[in-house]
Amino acid sequence: MLIDLHVHTLLSSDSNITPEQYLEAAARGPRRLDALCFTEHRLFPADPELDRHYAELAERFGVMVFKGIEADTNLGHLLLFGVTREVLRRFDLSARMLKSEALIEVIHGEGGIAIPAHPFRDSGFGPQLDDLLARHGSALGVIEALNGQNSPRENAAALTAMEKLGLAGVGGSDAHFVSPKWFLTCATELERQVSDIEGLCAELRAGRVRPLRFDAAPAPSANS
Repeated sequence: MLIDLHVHTLLSSDSNITPEQYLEAAARGPRRLDALCFTEHRLFPADPELDRHYAELAERFGVMVFKGIEADTNLGHLLLFGVTREVLRRFDLSARMLKSEALIEVIHGEGGIAIPAHPFRDSGFGPQLDDLLARHGSALGVIEALNGQNSPRENAAALTAMEKLGLAGVGGSDAHFVSPKWFLTCATELERQVSDIEGLCAELRAGRVRPLRFDAAPAPSANS
């Protein structure tokens, strides 16, 4: 199963692309996505009407839609999946410079997962992964190892850290537009099919994932 875990729509201030535009592109290729996840900057939209719209789009295009968020923390950006009411109660996810350690532990305790985005680009997560793993253990078991907007050097550093530290890795386009430079560049390959956010979090937490570049062979998984 292929999913792009890092996509921004017009709900993020630096994109003007509608969800429908992404779904249409994801459905027609060049390599078809099974699902994508909208990870808006500092916004987790808890809107039933929007959820209905996403469900309608998913049915129309045959591509599942999940919601996450790209949170802003003191160490850099974190992709959060499995945001619950308790997470929303404990943290103002629209804020900047959230305390990363507390956020990682709380969302892990809620059955979700926090994944450092582009950890070697504009981020303090990459250089501190050794120390963070010593403190958080399995709560920080996955990094974004391939990002479509990274330089080759930044992606290489993330892949090296993934393999050296025994982490699982995911891939995402970090799309803000639907042009070939931005979208359908990187994705995550799941070993098992999922149909809801709980299932997605379970697979991510279990490390049954691998990052993939559409123009290259899949990178090794942590379990290889």
